[in-house]
Amino acid sequence: MAWHRLMFAVGAISAFAVIVRFIYRGYQQRRFYRNLPGPPHSWLLGHLKAVGDVAGILPSNCHPQAYYTELARRHNLDGIFYLDLWPIGPPSVILTRPELCDQPAIIKCAVRHPVADDTLTPVVGHGGIANSNGPLWKKSHTTLLPAFSWANIRSLASLMAEECMPFRSLLSRLSETGDGFSLEDVAAKLVFDIIFRIIFNFPLNAQTDGSQDLDDLRELMAFAESQSDPAVMLNPFARLKIWWRRKKISKQLDISMTRKIRERFMALPQDEIISSRRSAQSILDLMLREHLPTPSAASKERPNGRNLSEIDEAVILSNIKNLLVGGHGTTTDSICFSFMLLSEAPTVVETMLQEHRDILGSDFDSIVSSIANNPERLQTLPYTEAVIKEILRLFPIGFTVRQAAPQATVSHNGETFPIDNGLMVCMNGHDLHYNPQFFPNPSKFSPERWLGPNEIPRSQFRTFGRGLRSCMGENLAMNELKIIFSLILVDFSFKCYGLAPSTKPTTSYTDLDQTYGDIIFQELGLEAKPRGGMMMTVQRR
Repeated sequence: MAWHRLMFAVGAISAFAVIVRFIYRGYQQRRFYRNLPGPPHSWLLGHLKAVGDVAGILPSNCHPQAYYTELARRHNLDGIFYLDLWPIGPPSVILTRPELCDQPAIIKCAVRHPVADDTLTPVVGHGGIANSNGPLWKKSHTTLLPAFSWANIRSLASLMAEECMPFRSLLSRLSETGDGFSLEDVAAKLVFDIIFRIIFNFPLNAQTDGSQDLDDLRELMAFAESQSDPAVMLNPFARLKIWWRRKKISKQLDISMTRKIRERFMALPQDEIISSRRSAQSILDLMLREHLPTPSAASKERPNGRNLSEIDEAVILSNIKNLLVGGHGTTTDSICFSFMLLSEAPTVVETMLQEHRDILGSDFDSIVSSIANNPERLQTLPYTEAVIKEILRLFPIGFTVRQAAPQATVSHNGETFPIDNGLMVCMNGHDLHYNPQFFPNPSKFSPERWLGPNEIPRSQFRTFGRGLRSCMGENLAMNELKIIFSLILVDFSFKCYGLAPSTKPTTSYTDLDQTYGDIIFQELGLEAKPRGGMMMTVQRR
């Protein structure tokens, strides 16, 4: 009996200690935010009620950028505000003005927040460019940078055009049936074929033959996205099932990718193709070149006498998966929102087509020839570029969350605000893009705002980020979209399928849902993705 009383006492004391620690930690968290800008704050709930009120009016699983923008409008939060979401979510500071996002503490911050890595790492592994920091990140950045030079991008134009041909064939068949289809699904195969060929320098043919690699990658991405689903978060059996399936799929994808890496590593010295930065035939070549023996050393060694270390191979594998995820996901999203907006903007489409006729050629064959033989002309399409920028302004693909250095601060309106202490630093370009101070009539799809003498400063266009960790693939993505637009819109037009427009605006920052319904509210994935697969029909012009 005495033993039982002792155990009960120990248990009660332990439980009491846990409760006291929980209360004390909660007090510390709440106290930090009391005098900082943000929505209404309470000692009990922090900012959870304010966020919950916004979540209640939006469709399920919206990307946080929509929450942050609506919170800022509702509570007149301009420039900087904080969110105390303890104990449910990470503490955050949201920046919404260019002069804040471009301060040294932000622009020089190259450290991703651990929360972002927790989502991405199960998909791409450790050590890749998107989820590494410090010297490892710098090494990957330096290695990959030549792949995104304008000279290399122009050399890829013909390749991208070739991969658009199966896409055109599919659209032609769909135009004959008039059936609705998921643009997200078919565009993902197109973009995956393009990025795969850029990385490996041989065709995958996912559009015509299917691809187990693409299926595996998208399944891993879906598992990562499910982490925010309460039905998964609160169900240990669902989490265990996902963990087991993810382990199997990840191993299967790694084996496939590693085999391709090793085959190319063996072929380079055999074929006497020891790539320099200028002669590399693919992104994989760029990553392998520094691990090859020099020509003098190679002559003294037997062929294939040198192997990649496990660490080097793991980093290359992670970088490849980073590029596949980033290269196909974000561009697929942009294609979906492009054809959605263009479906209701015939004047914009006709102006763009006239520009293509004037610069690239009067018909499809002429355009293909121009892209193949004169890819530099793609850089002389100002209206098409304005259309792309306007689409990406209205539908940015998300934001990077960073972690600032200890004691880091930003200044705003003469005050200094902390951004350290483990805060998730979010630069919400979505808010900036819908701010009428920077973009008058922000809900209007108006490519013309990017033309003329009043050039929009680079700091106000945040889709590709700024600073050390801005998107390396910006120019590649812009060229890719120009090629797709020129080869598809010349013969095809799109209409959204099954639209349910809202009778009144859901939020205070946009009324686009009165035209397109809930599909304008991007879903939370690894990026801000289309809702419901972006269902479409297609017709021949």
